[in-house]
This record gives sequence, structure tokens and C-alpha cells, in this order.
Amino acid sequence: MLYPLYKTLIAGREYSKQWPATAELNSLFAENKIILMTKLAWRYLPLLSLVCAAIQLDYFGLAHMPQILAMMLFLISIPLQGWYWLGMRSATPLPPTIASWCKQIRQKMQQQGLAVAPAQQPDRYKDLALVLQQAYQQLDKTFVKQWL
Repeated sequence: MLYPLYKTLIAGREYSKQWPATAELNSLFAENKIILMTKLAWRYLPLLSLVCAAIQLDYFGLAHMPQILAMMLFLISIPLQGWYWLGMRSATPLPPTIASWCKQIRQKMQQQGLAVAPAQQPDRYKDLALVLQQAYQQLDKTFVKQWL
């Protein structure tokens, strides 16, 4: 599925907000690590790029300005790379085993009387994030430990 770059970045940022950041999911999915690193990069790399540029300007002068600008653009683009990966991942269909696991969780939540959003066909990672987020918010810890 082809997305324009801007929409993919926005989808990745939204997906990072929807994904439940819990320790139980660390070993199952890469999203927790990517989200954590993207948040840290968004917070600290713009300042780090300015500090590095100032130091390089002091040592090398204006003669190396193209290299300094390239380094700054690279450092500033790292959080965008994380959001791009998350945006593409959110639109990716789930593998069959994870899709069946997601359906089982959705059915169990419906049995307990919770209103669950209807599933799209095929399920995507974004749908899984919404189901897991709702499960963590509305169900007790024994249910979560049983399914994770």
C-alpha cells in the first residue's frame, strides 16, 4: 500500500500513541523499543545536532558547512525514520497466528461484556494496538497475564 510520506509519518505518530507500552509486550513486538527510541530521539537529537554543529563550526570554520548541514539533517531525521517505520507497520496486515490471537482476545472481551470495535479484514497492527490498549485499560491483570 503506497502512502504519501506525510500521511505515513502522521500515522506512525498516532500508532506510537495508541500502542500500549507495557513490559509484557517487549519480547513479542518491536514496537516498544522503536517507540521509546523515537521519543528519545525527538526530545534530544535536535539539541544535539545544534551543539555538534556549533562545535564543528568552531573547529573547522565555514569551509565545512556542507558537511555540517548534512550531519544536522541526518540527526534531525532519525525520529522521522522511527515514525515512518511505525506508520508502515501500523498499516501492515497481521500474520495469521497473531491475527487469530487478536480475534481470541476480542472474543474474550466481548464475552466479558465489553464493547469492542468491529474488526477490519484483514486485521492490521493498528487494530491489534487498539484491542491491546482496551484490554489493558478495562480488564483485570489476570486476564492480561493469561493472554500474554
